[in-house]
Amino acid sequence: MAMLPGEDRAARRVLSVCLAAGATTLLDQAVLNIAVPSVRQSLGASAGDVQWMVAGYSLTFGLALVPGGSLGDLYGRKHLFLAGMAVFLLAGITAATGGGPGTLIGARLVQGAAAGLVNSQVIGTLQDVFHGPARGRALGMYAVAAGVAAALGPPLGGALVAGLAPERAGGPASC
Repeated sequence: MAMLPGEDRAARRVLSVCLAAGATTLLDQAVLNIAVPSVRQSLGASAGDVQWMVAGYSLTFGLALVPGGSLGDLYGRKHLFLAGMAVFLLAGITAATGGGPGTLIGARLVQGAAAGLVNSQVIGTLQDVFHGPARGRALGMYAVAAGVAAALGPPLGGALVAGLAPERAGGPASC
């Protein structure tokens, strides 16, 4: 990617980190949608549980955006970004290793809020670091990263479900 006048290597690193964080948190929602039938069956989750697993992430994500942006304006973006990423990771581990629907729902709610906090810092950071045409390009790249994450989520979720599914008797793995 060609650098615009006034755009330095540090700004490009900031852009790379912001795009990776934004794509990761947005990909997380899209991956789960494909895995819902497997998750529901393996956890014995009800239809209401599944709705909370899927919609709860988006709900808390959206609720965290505005306050997260305001907190970033007041206290600085770096520490809130790092805290949001740490909570996002820990909630993801909890969701992946939890033993029941309640644990997964709680973890997804926390993870969505952390993702909203991260994304509000990403958008604010892009606006702080880039100016003029470079800002428009950086925000446009964020939008592209979000679109790519949304598009890759279903196939990635399908691959994860297929790769992690228990082997059936008589299948290729039992030879």
